[in-house]
Amino acid sequence: MNCHLLVPGLFVPADAGGATALPALETLLARGALRKLPGISFERWLAETFRIDARDELPLAALSLRGEGLDPGDAWWLRADPIHLRMHGDRIQLAGAEGLDVTAMEAAGLVAALNAHFAEEQLEFVAPTPLRWYVRPREEPRVRTTPPSEVPGRAIQNCLPEGADGARWRRIINEAQMLMHGHRCNEEREQRGAPTINSLWFWGAGRVPAVPRDAPYGAVWAADPLAAGIASTAGLELLPPQQRGAQVLAAARDRGSDRPHLLVLDALRAALCRGAAEWRRALADLELCWFAPLLEELRRGRLQSLTLHGPGPDRSYAATLRRLDALRFWRRRRPLQCYS
Repeated sequence: MNCHLLVPGLFVPADAGGATALPALETLLARGALRKLPGISFERWLAETFRIDARDELPLAALSLRGEGLDPGDAWWLRADPIHLRMHGDRIQLAGAEGLDVTAMEAAGLVAALNAHFAEEQLEFVAPTPLRWYVRPREEPRVRTTPPSEVPGRAIQNCLPEGADGARWRRIINEAQMLMHGHRCNEEREQRGAPTINSLWFWGAGRVPAVPRDAPYGAVWAADPLAAGIASTAGLELLPPQQRGAQVLAAARDRGSDRPHLLVLDALRAALCRGAAEWRRALADLELCWFAPLLEELRRGRLQSLTLHGPGPDRSYAATLRRLDALRFWRRRRPLQCYS
């Protein structure tokens, strides 16, 4: 049994690391075969791993919609995520929906207003969840977009839609901003001191792309809709997320797959949007529920190898630990922030 953990948001700037005790994670990084890799986003890691053609654009919106449990059909789709843009010094910063606490009522009201306003442009907005919105244009959106996870640290204007239809989609963003600014839900958010939902972020344009069925994994455990949609399209077994690593291993052994299982642990991404303290709490939960139990399973011989994939904006790491590797006591553990 081989297990791969995909943990976006693990390798972040060192000032978020604090002094969290992470003996199991630090053991995995210190004693396993560690590779330092170029920075890559969670979305691009999935696209490359599952060999999705993304030469001009990451066509991931339709796959993500499928992962929400909806049928994208043969239509064109883009993610249209609700965001908050704010000035920070002389730069505009983007805050994603994970840190906005968008309610279902707010999402329904704003999406209804967007559909009414853009009806003549034949744009249809849908919000399967308050945090993730989508738009279906009638015609092919000839654009190059940037996932919001790749925006931090870059100038916003360099990440807006480009390409043959880039100007049109930038205009749509401007009109959406004016519409959302005056919406009642944002007036109420301002009154209670909450950040407004003042813009949309378009990305992932395309139809459902081909996903090769010879994936390196036998099953995917994920709640993230993009990972779920990719797994479904690749014909892989998609399994519900579990709370603890031991539960996954018990269920995986019953299936007897000869290929590794991929577990997508994405709690750190949302936690980071809420600040360093939330990120450290989420990381402590991963240590308790995942890293420590899986390391113990490895030591007992119930797990052949454990591989950690940590995509990050500036650098990424991949570490593979086998049972005998854990005995390399001379490889001293280092705090997680040493890898940032």
